[in-house]
Amino acid sequence: MGTIIISSEIVSVVFLIILLCGSVFGAKDRNKGTLCFCGCLVAAVIGTLSDAVSYVTFEPGRYDAVLTAANITAYVMTAVMFILFTIYFFSVIETKASVPRWAIYPVVVISALDIILVVIGTVNNKMIYMENGEVMDGDWSDYPSMLLFLGILYLYFVLFSYRKAMSFAQLLAFGGFLFFPIADSWITLFNAGIDFTYPLVTLAFMVMYVIIQEHAIAEESMKKILFEEDSFTDPGTGFKNRRAYDEAVKARDRGRAKAVVYCNVDHLDEIREKDGPEAVDKYVLGFGEILRDSFPGADICRVSESNFAVFLYKISESLLEKRVRSFSQAMEENGGMATFGHVYSDTAPLFDMVRDCKEMI
Repeated sequence: MGTIIISSEIVSVVFLIILLCGSVFGAKDRNKGTLCFCGCLVAAVIGTLSDAVSYVTFEPGRYDAVLTAANITAYVMTAVMFILFTIYFFSVIETKASVPRWAIYPVVVISALDIILVVIGTVNNKMIYMENGEVMDGDWSDYPSMLLFLGILYLYFVLFSYRKAMSFAQLLAFGGFLFFPIADSWITLFNAGIDFTYPLVTLAFMVMYVIIQEHAIAEESMKKILFEEDSFTDPGTGFKNRRAYDEAVKARDRGRAKAVVYCNVDHLDEIREKDGPEAVDKYVLGFGEILRDSFPGADICRVSESNFAVFLYKISESLLEKRVRSFSQAMEENGGMATFGHVYSDTAPLFDMVRDCKEMI
């Protein structure tokens, strides 16, 4: 059994290091949550290696300083992981809700008691001791598990209390993560000779990473993309601006867009003279809504105050004509808001398609 546990822990260390590398190099923003998650992984690596060492150095009739130190380290790292996980857990909640500062105190007290019991119990042979050449569990051996169980119940209470501040994926990930230590205690209850604490912890971290941490890293990348896209967005309409239009024409000048609709919004000068610039903005926004509804899924660029370009991709010529007729009807119903031209082609360069559209206006 010892060989099986050692093998599983070696595999666990490999997976933990992979997750740690993914967290460190995948996240650009070193916020509190990311740092605590990485700290949990480091503690898990140290604890797993220490637990493996305790099995490697164990021999009947032998109970030396290495075995003692390995056992203490493995137990202590469990408490350290529990504290770091709680900080990470609360940091996720705090992105949507306010958590009182004292909320972490029960976990700190429980973890501190756990560490004290482990250190004193190991030194005084209350955690483990030798009997007839075998390592036996002492009178205090169940106390760390009991304390951890109380801490897990408390975190489940916190999870339930702040369930509305978390997504379903977060609830699933945290709830599942907290269940793994309980599962390990059940396994140990039925067979005291089996201890898969750290392999189960590794499995829990894998679930956590896939559901939450990987999602957080993806969000950071998305924020960066959105930040870069701000410079390509027209603030008045939310469409892409002239810079985005120029980039589109340059990047897609190989016939990727199958259709182009180029519009010139009319009556802007008349509206400005009569009702002022705010009325112009309102008029353009109304036109933009019609444009968006008429050509769903298209790239729409505001080239200038009165000019808009619409790029359509996976569309047939018959569907384009249908949407153009609908758009033309909407223009007529709104007093001839704009004149426009449209071109469909499977092969023509985008620049030529835009030029042909302009000639139709």
